[in-house]
This record gives sequence, C-alpha cells and structure tokens, in this order.
Amino acid sequence: MRKTLASAALASATFATCLATLALYLNPGLVLRHEAGALGLSFLLPWTAGGTVALALVAAAAASLRWWPRPFRPVVEGWPFLASLTFLALGVAAALYWHNLLGYRHALPVETLRALAASSVVVTGSAVVLVAIGLDLVLFPRRERSLAAALAVLAPAAAVAVPLALRPEPEPSPPPTPVRLEAVRPARRVVVVGVDGLGPSDVAPDPASGRVSAFARLARRGAFGRLATLRPTEGPPLWTTMMTGRLPRDHGILSASVYRLRGSASDWALLPKGALVGGLERLSLASRRPVASTARRRRALWNVLDAFGIPAGLVRVWGTHPPETIRGFVLSPYFHLLRGDPARAADALFPRDLLPEVAARSVSPRDLDPALLADLAEVPAPPAAPLADPELEALARDALAPDLTYARAAQVLAQAYAPSLLVVSFQGYDTAGHSFYRYAHPEAYGDVAADQARRYGRVLDRYASLLERWVSDLERGLLPGDVLVVVSGHGLVPTPLWRRLLGALTGTAVDAASHSSAPDGVLLIVGQGIRPGSTPAHASVLDVAPTLLYLMGLPVARDMEGRILTEILDPDFARDNPVTFIPSYESLAVAPAAPGAPLDDLPPLPEESR
Repeated sequence: MRKTLASAALASATFATCLATLALYLNPGLVLRHEAGALGLSFLLPWTAGGTVALALVAAAAASLRWWPRPFRPVVEGWPFLASLTFLALGVAAALYWHNLLGYRHALPVETLRALAASSVVVTGSAVVLVAIGLDLVLFPRRERSLAAALAVLAPAAAVAVPLALRPEPEPSPPPTPVRLEAVRPARRVVVVGVDGLGPSDVAPDPASGRVSAFARLARRGAFGRLATLRPTEGPPLWTTMMTGRLPRDHGILSASVYRLRGSASDWALLPKGALVGGLERLSLASRRPVASTARRRRALWNVLDAFGIPAGLVRVWGTHPPETIRGFVLSPYFHLLRGDPARAADALFPRDLLPEVAARSVSPRDLDPALLADLAEVPAPPAAPLADPELEALARDALAPDLTYARAAQVLAQAYAPSLLVVSFQGYDTAGHSFYRYAHPEAYGDVAADQARRYGRVLDRYASLLERWVSDLERGLLPGDVLVVVSGHGLVPTPLWRRLLGALTGTAVDAASHSSAPDGVLLIVGQGIRPGSTPAHASVLDVAPTLLYLMGLPVARDMEGRILTEILDPDFARDNPVTFIPSYESLAVAPAAPGAPLDDLPPLPEESR
C-alpha cells in the first residue's frame, strides 16, 4: 500500500508540474526563477496532494476489480500502478494543454503558441507511450520489461522537461517614439451601440408574431450581417479588439480578470482552463481582480481621435476602467457599483464636471417602475410584486437598472460634450440571456415547466424591445450625414448538456446559455455611404476599428489586423472617399490612463467571464 501511495504521489507531481508549466506558457512575460515559489505553493502542492488521494483511490478501486489485468510484476520494479497512474495524469494534462491551446490561441504570442503546440504534442506522445506499454503488458504478460521500465520513466520526464525547455524567453519590445498629428475635423459623426449577447437570429423578423423589430428595420436600411468573434468570449478582450483592430495577444487585454498567486508579486493575466481556479481561490492560494485599462498595450480609437483633436465619448465600454484622460469623456463600466461612494464614483468618470448630474440620473432596482418590470414577464400579481420574484429581482439588479443608468448617463454626457464618436454599451441583454434563455427556447432543454415558459418566455424579446427603443432614441438625434453602428461581439447558445449535467452532479450553478463556444455576433451599420441591404463578407470583430476610422474620414493603420468592410459601401461614396493609410498609430503622443479607483475590492460583474 505504501508503494502504491508513492506511485500515486509521483504521478500527481508529474501532473502538477505540467499544470504549472502550462500556467507559465499562458503568461509569457513571467520568468520561472522568479515565480517558482508561487507555482510550488499554488499549483504543485495542492494538485500533488489532491491528485495523490484521487489516484490512490483509483488504484485501490482497480485492485479490487477481479477482471482488471494482473501483471506478473510491475512495469517499474517495486512501484505498482506507477505506469497506469502516470498515464492517467498525462492523459488529463494533455487534454488541458490542447484545451488551453484552442481557447487562448488569440491571446498568446505566435512564438509562445508554437511552443505550446509542440509541448502539447510531447505530452500527448508521452501518454501514448504509456498506452503502448499497457497494451504490451496485456498482450504479453510474461515478457521481460527492461525497455518498458525505462520508457515508463522517460515518458513522464519528457512531458515535464521538454515543455519547460521549449518555452521561449520573453523579449521586451522597444518603446515607440512619440509623434503628434495635426488637428483635423472628422468627415462625419459615428454613434456605436453595443448590445452584448445579440445574435443574428435576434435581428431577423419574428414570423410567429409578425413583429418586425427596430433592429430589423435598421438592417433593411443599411448593412447587416454576422460578426465572427474570438476566444475567449469575455467582454474586456473582445471590446478592446473591436476598438483597436488588434488581437488580444497584441493589445494585452487577455481576459476579464487578472490573478495574483500566493507568494507572487506579479499579475497573472491567464490561468489554465480546467485548473479549478475557483478552488484555488477558496483555499486563498489565488485571488482575482478586474482587468484595468492600464493593461492595454495598443492605442484604441479614442486615443487616435485624441491625437487628431477629435472628441470621443465612452459609456460602459469594457476595458476602460480606470478612465483615460481624453478629449471627451469616459464613464467606467463600474460606475453603477461605485455610485454609492461619491469619492470612488468620481474615479469612474472623466472629466468629473457632470458627476452630480450623472449620479442623480442613476437607477437602482427600487427606482424602477413596477409596471415596467412586470411587463417583461407574465406577472399575475399586482404591479408592486415583481421584485418579490427572485428571477425578476436579479434581472432588475444586474441588467435593467444598470442599463437604464448608462442610457441616461449617455444622454447627459453626449449633450454636454457633443463627441464625434460616441460608444455606448448595453450589457443587460447578455445578462438576461444567461438566465432566461431556457424559458425562451424550452425545446433546447426538455426540463422547462410549462408555467415557467409561459411566465418568463418573453423576457428576452421584451428586453430587446427596450433596447430597440433606446437605440431609436439615439438614431433620432443623428444628423443627415451621421452613421449609426449596432455591434455585438458574440451571441448566445444553450449551455452544452454535459456542462449542465456536471453542474447538477457537483451542485454548481450553471447558466442556461453561454457564449464560450464563440457564437457569432452582429454588425449593423446605417448612414451616409452605407449601401442598403448589403451584407459584410466574413466580417469579424477585428474589422470594426478600421471600418469606423474610414467612415470618420481618418487614415487606417496598416498594422491593424482587421480590414475595411468595403463591400457594404455605396460605390459612389467609395469612389469619392478613397482609403488612406498610416503605418501605425502606436507612436501617438497620448495621455496615459488616469489613476482611477483601485480595482482590488470591486465585486466581479456577472457579465465579465461567462
């Protein structure tokens, strides 16, 4: 039994080392010699201890099964089950390597991505070697195994050593030389409305009711099509990509959170998917806080406009806290959480001049008209009762009240500063979709009660109607030459059955809908120069920034990874407005982000990481 426990400990240590190495790959700017202690404390020790117990139980279960093959002697003399348990450890490690390689392929530098792909092959190959040893053991139980014993030791050693050897050293990039541009006047004003969670099917007319939404009417008057997204489909990296035209690996906003491991003074941008980071947090071995705007390494649209002397306005745009000093205004997506503390609320708005007016128009759940909330669902009780319903109370707290707060703030700030680019993001539809999607699409789940489907089945449609009303209000304020853009970085789909079953087995709450599989979002553009009825071809979130720059009459940077969606342009407009280019905007002399409110004690937003 003691030798079996030792075998389980060795196999678990192998897995824990692979996991720690994977964490290093996901943070290419960190150095092993500086982070070895934190990795040992936060990954090696807990995973080795937990894995030893789990694998020892597996070995005990295998020993109790009569049909389990019994070799005449262990593969490695004196170490029973070592090869079998090491195979299990390496098999799980290989799966995690490939899973993270796929999930973070847009976030990692190309050289790191190549090394991680090679490491995934090595770890998988090591597991395959152990499978071959197992087959040999079953087919030829009496054969001498001196070579097999050597391979059983070398395979896990290679799975540990080779990925560490392949990981490239971080290379510091040279600082750009600041340059300034002459002030210009934009060709037209652009208003961008973000509706997270909106998918192509949500814009199409509803054949059952015959209702044509405001989004569908806009689509007929302009360009409309799918917008391919990126992984991970989290708000901050997606919105930063749309506003920079660069992949997350370039702009530096890799996820919704940054992590701090116990014993480390460094920020970890990513931790491995499947590493049960939540468990590490509960053990106080890791902590997280929302990602800050200071982590962005590339110029965003508002920095470009600022260099040209053009004002921009940002309301609840992911990745803009703390607010930057720009010509215009920035209202942080955390304002609704900080408004109760005047000092901290001031750090969520730049400039602070209109803070009293914005704060006075903010909305709490108790401020909502009960009839408005009751109208979102089939509430049989009197109008004062909706907040007594836990589902509707959560909808009011996390979706409707914040969206109304930022809609009102956008009106006040846009009227005061008249920005040439206004970007307003509504996140309530995405938040509502995570909970109410199952009621709107009960056929995709099979366990939705009829009374629940009747009560909550129209919540998403009616919430979309509210958004359409706010978008229509913004459209009415446009001048004849202005452009309106409605964009969604991702759609929503039912959460996979296996994940729902796993949540039920473990007692973990699982959202009804998710976007982890990267469903397409939506791009809808209406205004001067846009050909009615046109469809963008293979558009992605990378194409948003170049297209917006072109529509404003500004040069497009050649180092942007997206393109101008020329197929949606009116031919006469395209001929009269030729595309102009600039090598890069990365050397612009722009102000850095203001200090802002500290992010360490902010509660996570429900929309950040679904």
